[in-house]
Amino acid sequence: MAIIKAVKNSHSSIKQIVDYVTKKEKTIGRKLCAGHNCHIDTAILEMQTTKELYGKTGGRTYKHFVQSFPPDENLTPEQAHKIAKEFVASCPLFADYEVVYATHVDRDHLHTHIVVNSVSFTNGHKFQMSKKDLADMKQL
Repeated sequence: MAIIKAVKNSHSSIKQIVDYVTKKEKTIGRKLCAGHNCHIDTAILEMQTTKELYGKTGGRTYKHFVQSFPPDENLTPEQAHKIAKEFVASCPLFADYEVVYATHVDRDHLHTHIVVNSVSFTNGHKFQMSKKDLADMKQL
């Protein structure tokens, strides 16, 4: 069973985090990379454009989550990536945000990084999440 963890907030740029999570050597040549509400090949530009459109280029630039499976879960990387896709698509918190997700195969356990733009593309609101929201995500 997968677990979801919120990664400590970072103030690095969208480009830095997206470049890290989509590294070819971690994602089988970027085969395990995708976007939700954005295209993986233009996600950095789309996320930055959203920030500029609403005048919200400062502060926290993204929220980062990791969905991990135990080493003995017996999943293929493609299955783990499909589970991440379904999770991202069904999580209500992500509905109005650009999201990049990439499944890594470089450790003894499969895990998917989920990077959410901090600014909504529909209304410019900053991404906010309570402890209950995180608990709901973990239940989902």
